[in-house]
Amino acid sequence: MKHIYYFTLVFWVAVIASGCIKDRTNYDFAPKEVITVTGINSSYTLISEKDRLTLTPQTTSTVPNADFEYLWGIYETNVQGFAPVLDTIGRTKDLDYLIKQPAKGWVLVYRVTNKNTGYAAYFTSSINVVTEFTRGWYVAKDDGNQADMDLFLTPKSIIPESVNENAYSKVNGTKLNGQAQFLTFFSSYKSLANGTATPANTRVLIMSTNKDIAITNINTLKPIRTIKNILFSEPDVKSPAQIFNGSSAYYFFNGGQLHTIYNMSANDGRFGAQVMKDVNNTPYQLSKYFLTYPFNDPFFFDETSSSFLSMSMGYGSLMALTTDDPTTTMPANNNNKKLLYMGTKAAGASLTGIAIFQDKTNSGLKIFSTITAPSTRKLKIVNDTLKTTDRLYQASTYTVLNGDENMIYFALDNQIWSRNLSNGFEKLEYTIPAGEELTYLRHKKYTSEATYAYNFIIIGTKVGLKYKVRMFEKSSGSIVGEPKVTLEGNGIARDVYYVSPSVSETTHTLTY
Repeated sequence: MKHIYYFTLVFWVAVIASGCIKDRTNYDFAPKEVITVTGINSSYTLISEKDRLTLTPQTTSTVPNADFEYLWGIYETNVQGFAPVLDTIGRTKDLDYLIKQPAKGWVLVYRVTNKNTGYAAYFTSSINVVTEFTRGWYVAKDDGNQADMDLFLTPKSIIPESVNENAYSKVNGTKLNGQAQFLTFFSSYKSLANGTATPANTRVLIMSTNKDIAITNINTLKPIRTIKNILFSEPDVKSPAQIFNGSSAYYFFNGGQLHTIYNMSANDGRFGAQVMKDVNNTPYQLSKYFLTYPFNDPFFFDETSSSFLSMSMGYGSLMALTTDDPTTTMPANNNNKKLLYMGTKAAGASLTGIAIFQDKTNSGLKIFSTITAPSTRKLKIVNDTLKTTDRLYQASTYTVLNGDENMIYFALDNQIWSRNLSNGFEKLEYTIPAGEELTYLRHKKYTSEATYAYNFIIIGTKVGLKYKVRMFEKSSGSIVGEPKVTLEGNGIARDVYYVSPSVSETTHTLTY
């Protein structure tokens, strides 16, 4: 494809793109002539490397005997650090073009010029490019030793119509070593995967295992980085946990140590050196649990010292120490507790988290805590000692309802229970069928697209090396009816994530 770089065209394209997609206004250089084009829709959604954009517009002019020449072009809308470039894709009246662009937003430009008068008119249409990998339910799974991803395709609604089993290994010819853990999605991860000369925003789906990690280009599902090159040098310890985002940064746990990318500076997607706890480089071991939100600094828990830590916008070589709010009932530092669970409950001016602690000295003492974590890093921890008769006391797996009812769900044997955090009322919500074993429990919701919106309690089970993931709707915090969505496949399901062209790194709060 040839590129048109000169300023005048880019200027007019930018003007058209910002103001004329909806009202189709033409910017006329010769007011006495009006060129009209029909047969071009205001927007199209097309699959990269599969769909062709075939258009046969009709063109007329108010000037008799017009002799037209044509130019088709396309340019990217989501650029950062450079001006968009219009790629020429045709010079005939009609267009028959195989879409090859990466999955993201583009603008189609149609320029019609009357050679007799020199008058040109521009027409635009928004192009939403997708791939077969950019919409559907992803299931991170493993067989105990190697991990893969299944993709359940949802072309019309949140309910799948087909499945691309082992999608990751089909594309790459290999699986990831280890047991699957966590799925994460970033829309502004920096890479050269889209063919740019400098690192540019790339939409990526990230799967971690306990031995490896794959940051995959969502357009192709090919890995951009793995555990071998995710840092500036290959790590001696290869024990990744989570990658997640917080205020102005990405955060990566490997071997209980923290690495960051500060996104307000230039980067190529590699994480920096291990962040120190303090100026004395005191040893630490971070729990896999964290509190985060896209617009807040995250909070971590050091298992070595039983202390909370944070990071100021992900910048620098030192973590930020926390202090106590005057009304706290438990110190944030050196509290002699083991963290059994922590999840984000709500976010805004401050983060609110829910945690389950066990005392290191008295293992029979378990505490349910509400943590308020303002940006000042003065933590307020309000404790409620659990009774041995509480079903929550005996639980093994937990998930808090993020941004919804004040409830926590948990597993007890083959039963899923809820607990109202306001009054302590516990309720049996679901009994797992006999012979099935729980592997996954999470609350997830999505509201960006009305047709695909959901708010589910998701329960994953296994029988041998086959999984079943059931997704239940809820009313007033409780499960209602039969599963709205059921996913089945080979392996052990460890995490589930819904991807669509509208999903970005701010769509979901990443939490257990």
